[in-house]
Amino acid sequence: MSRSRIYEQDGLEPDQANPELWPSVDENVLNETAHTVYIQRKNAVLMYFRRDSLDSIQHTTGVSPRNLRRLVQRCIQYDQDGVVLGFRGLIPQKNVKKYELDILSQKRNKDQKTGEFNRFLELHPDIKDMVEDLYLGRKKRSLEPVMKIKHIHKRFIDQCRQKGITLSEYPLNTKWMGYKALQRYIKQLSEQNFSKTAARYGNDAFQKANRVGEADQNSLSNVYPYQKVQFDAHRIDGFFAVDLVTPDGDLVTKTLERFWILTIIDVSTRNILGYSICLSREYGGSDVMQCARNAVMPHKRVELTIPGLSYHEDGGFPAEKLPELEWAVSDVICLDNAKSHYAKIVQDRLTNLIGCTPNFGPVALPMRRGVIERFFKNLAESLFHRLPNTTGSGINDPKRNNPEEKALKLNITYDHLLQLVDVIISNYNGTPHQGIYQQSPLELMEKRIRETGLLPRRLEDDKRSEMLFMQTSIKRTVRGSLKSGRKPYIQYEGVEYRSERLANSAYLLNSELVLHVNVDDLRTLKAFLPDGSEFGYLIASGRWSLTAHSLQTRRAINSLVLKKLIHYTTWDDPIFVYTDYLMSQKNSKKSTNKITQVNEIRRKKPTDSTTEQSKALEEAKVQHELLDKVREEQINREKLNEMDNYDRLIKQFKTKY
Repeated sequence: MSRSRIYEQDGLEPDQANPELWPSVDENVLNETAHTVYIQRKNAVLMYFRRDSLDSIQHTTGVSPRNLRRLVQRCIQYDQDGVVLGFRGLIPQKNVKKYELDILSQKRNKDQKTGEFNRFLELHPDIKDMVEDLYLGRKKRSLEPVMKIKHIHKRFIDQCRQKGITLSEYPLNTKWMGYKALQRYIKQLSEQNFSKTAARYGNDAFQKANRVGEADQNSLSNVYPYQKVQFDAHRIDGFFAVDLVTPDGDLVTKTLERFWILTIIDVSTRNILGYSICLSREYGGSDVMQCARNAVMPHKRVELTIPGLSYHEDGGFPAEKLPELEWAVSDVICLDNAKSHYAKIVQDRLTNLIGCTPNFGPVALPMRRGVIERFFKNLAESLFHRLPNTTGSGINDPKRNNPEEKALKLNITYDHLLQLVDVIISNYNGTPHQGIYQQSPLELMEKRIRETGLLPRRLEDDKRSEMLFMQTSIKRTVRGSLKSGRKPYIQYEGVEYRSERLANSAYLLNSELVLHVNVDDLRTLKAFLPDGSEFGYLIASGRWSLTAHSLQTRRAINSLVLKKLIHYTTWDDPIFVYTDYLMSQKNSKKSTNKITQVNEIRRKKPTDSTTEQSKALEEAKVQHELLDKVREEQINREKLNEMDNYDRLIKQFKTKY
C-alpha cells in the first residue's frame, strides 16, 4: 500500500473522506457471523482513518492491508442514488458493483447465461431502444395502448431474426429465447422509469406517480389560521322534493336533479369557513364566488322547522364565536383546474377584492386538497348517506333504495336540506377532530389566535358589500341617434338599460362606459365614465326591471327566444314566461332545478343595496304599475265599446226584421 492514504487522494468529496458523514448500518439485523465480520471491518476502517499503522490494524482486527484497501474503496463508492456507500460497503456478501459479463475470463461458466442479455443489448442498441419504446409507449412503435411482455418478446425475437441472428447464437440458442431475461430487464426498466410505467395502469396512476410526494411539495407548514384555505364542490348524494306552482295556480311537488354543495375549509384548523348550494347541473364562476362571499361575510343561522333539530352550543362558524374574525380573509386559496375556477369573475374578485392568491395545483390530483376531500367524505357518511332518499356512493350501493320515491313519499324537501346542512356544518366545527389531535376546529382556532396573537387580514370597510363579491366589470358603448331621436342607452345581454341622466347626456353617444354588473341581479347596472367618475345606476327597460334574475337566467331566456321556443310582449314579465315554459317541459327534474334556482333569487333580498339603486328600482316599479293601470282602463273601455256595438247591432237586427 502507498504511503498516502486513500482518503487523501485528490478529487474526493467531503462525504467520501469523512466517516462521520457516512450512512450507518443497523448492526442488530445481521446474524452472528456477519455481525462479527462487520465489526472487524468497521474497526479496521476507522483505525485506518485515524492514521493507525497497518501492522497495528492487522494485529487488532485481523484485516490484512490488501483487504483493508479493498474495503476502503468500497466505502467511498457511490450507490445508484448518488449517495456514498459508507459503512454499508462493509456488510458481508453485499454487492456494490453491477455484474458485467467478461467473455475472456478463464473462470467463466459457458453453460450459465448470466449477463448475456445485457451484453446483447449493448451490441444491438436498436433492439434495446425498441424494447424500451414498446414497454414505455414511446415513439408510437405500436398502436397497442399497453403492450404485454409476451407480445414485446415476440417483437424482440422478430427483430433478432431480421438482424440475421442464427439459432446457435444468443438469445435464440436458449430454451425460452431470452424471455426470462427480458422479464428481469423490463422489471428493472419499470423501477427506473416509475412515472412512465405507472401510465400503463391508467391516467390516475400516472398523475399520482408524476406529482405526489416529490421534493418539498408535501412539507409546507400551515400553522396560522386563514394562511391557506381549500375550495371544492361535491355533488349531493340524494334527491329532494320541492313545491312549485303551475301556470294555472295549482301546487305540485317534484324532485330536484342532484345538485352541488360548495365549501371552503381552513387547512390549519379544519374549520369550515363557508358554503353554498348550487342547483345547476354544473356550477359556474358565480357559484364559486357565492361560496367565497359566504366564507367572508358574517354567517346567519337558518330558521329551523324540523322537530328535534338544533345547533350545538360548542358549534358555529369562526366569526360567530370570535368577533375578531368577522370579515377575515385568507392568503392562499387552493382550487382544482375546473373551468369555472378560471372564470374572469373568480380571478378578479379573489385577487382584487379578497386579496388572496389562487393556487390551482396539478391536474387530476384531488389528494393535494386532501383536507376538504376528507370533509366531504365525512359529510356524506354523517348526513347524505343516512337519509332514506340517498343515492349512496354509486348505483350499486345497497343504501340506494328508490331515492326519488322516498323523497316524495316522506316529503324530504329542499328546505329541509338547507337546514340539515347548516346544522351539520356548524356542529362539525365544534366536534373533536382526529386530524388535529382530538381538538375541535373552533377550539384550535381560538387557541392559535389567543396564543400567537396573529390575526388574519380583514376586508377593508369600503369592500364589505355583499354585491361586490358578485360583481364583474365590462365596457359598453352608449348607443342612440340624434337623427332618429332615439335617446342614449346601453345594450347588455339583449336588454336596453336607461336612466333619466343618461337620456339627457347626448354628449356620451358613441363613448364607452365602464359597467359594474352584479351577476346575481341584472335589474340594474352601475355606470362609470371613461375617466373613472361614477355616473349612476342604469335600469333595465321593460319588465326586466321588475323581477330579480341572474346572468345565467337572462342568457337562458335569450337562448329560448332565439330558438323561438318562448315569446313575451312588452306587458309580460320574462321571468314568469320562462318559469311557465319550464313547467311545461317533460324533463321535469332539470326544469325543476332551474325553476327553484329562479325562485331562490327572487326570494333573496340584498342586504346592502344603495339608496340610489333602491330608489331607481322603486321608480321603475311605480311606472310599470301606472302603465298597467292605464292599460287596464284601456282594455275596459274597449270592452265597453264592444258591448255598445253589440247592443246597437242587436237593435238594428230587431228593427229590420
